[in-house]
Amino acid sequence: MTIFNKKMYIIILFSLIILPLLIFGFWILIPFFLENPKYTILEKNNHFQIRKYDEMTIAKITTVGERYEGLRKGFIPLARYIGAKDREGPKISMTAPVMQQKKGYNNWEISFFMPSKFKENHLPISKNDKIEITTISSSILAVITFNGIATTELLEKKLSKLIQGIEEINYKKIPETEPIYSYFNDPSTPGFLRKNEIMIPVEAAKNN
Repeated sequence: MTIFNKKMYIIILFSLIILPLLIFGFWILIPFFLENPKYTILEKNNHFQIRKYDEMTIAKITTVGERYEGLRKGFIPLARYIGAKDREGPKISMTAPVMQQKKGYNNWEISFFMPSKFKENHLPISKNDKIEITTISSSILAVITFNGIATTELLEKKLSKLIQGIEEINYKKIPETEPIYSYFNDPSTPGFLRKNEIMIPVEAAKNN
């Protein structure tokens, strides 16, 4: 084999095998390098967990539209905020997940969890007055984790499964609260590698 053929072989090998593996590894590993909200598992089974989340600080914005449209409208200004595009100061590290919760008809609250090293009063103020920085108290959530493209059909299926599971243990959904949809991967990630969660605020049911 000539030197030219060896180089071509290496290029082809890299293009067909090594490069796809690197991209595949990036998709799998990137969520593990992002800080997630801290929680303690109180109960679990094969389908979902009851978690107690620590107090967390978030940046949030309210948008209007269908679920995916509302998510997209909220993600862009929040990404600009942490990227220091519309404010003074350094960039803020990306975290996971991006959270979405319904707030009335076609209104959505989109939020980013802020890195734990920041306190609410230490975070820079955005020039976008629609972005709000707030601290959420510790809470108990029932959480189901699943993979796939978060279509409306998939979310409804998993939400129904989670609600049914809550009814089978000694917890109950807190009245007048909406589920929180959480997305861990960017849209370029193949569907089967995307991690999603649905979280429902719950409380311990009183024993009769």
